[in-house]
Amino acid sequence: MKKRVIWFAAALFIFSSLLSSCTKSDTDETEKGAIDRMTEEAGKEMADRITDPIEKARNAKELTEKHNRDTEKDLKTE
Repeated sequence: MKKRVIWFAAALFIFSSLLSSCTKSDTDETEKGAIDRMTEEAGKEMADRITDPIEKARNAKELTEKHNRDTEKDLKTE
């Protein structure tokens, strides 16, 4: 019985040590290098250049559809 308790305590200690060593803490994060920052900024700029025209096209489509709906309503009421 005594050996089982000792083995259980040892296993618990090893398991908790392994678990705590595998977790990532906030203090381990390293600061991004200059190249990483430049790459990230360039990626964001390219994403904006791609998504801006798409958003403008969506807005234009919505305005056209709204205009068409309003025109149909006006024709039905006449």
